Amino acid sequence: MFPDDYINSITERLALYNKLGTLETEEELQVFETEITDRFGEYLTQVADLLDSVRIKWLGKKLGLEKVILKQKRMLGYFVSDQQSDFYQTAAFSSMLNYLKNNPKSCVMKEKQTKNGLRLLITFIRIDSVKTALSVLQKV
Repeated sequence: MFPDDYINSITERLALYNKLGTLETEEELQVFETEITDRFGEYLTQVADLLDSVRIKWLGKKLGLEKVILKQKRMLGYFVSDQQSDFYQTAAFSSMLNYLKNNPKSCVMKEKQTKNGLRLLITFIRIDSVKTALSVLQKV
């Protein structure tokens, strides 16, 4: 989140969150980052983490993750919910499987019963920061 002492106005913060939610490319995110720095000065770790969380969302989507959660030094990625989806035949899914095979001590894949049925998820361990999470997804 944008810290209150970095951007004082609630209205301004909400407008920036809305704008951030519309960005679709790294180039757009870099322009956004420059605009923030120009308007509010050098930003804190919380802002860098917010920008990296957008990158995580984009990378997760490319890798077939509908949802990515960071908690308790873990990153949970929920794959496409439709188990008959063509996604499971793609290079992106194969890339995940290869990463899993080559890194058995740092991630596991399993099915989990959710309120919407069985979901395939991957759990990455020893994720102590947003930067670490981004780095791991970039390696996949």
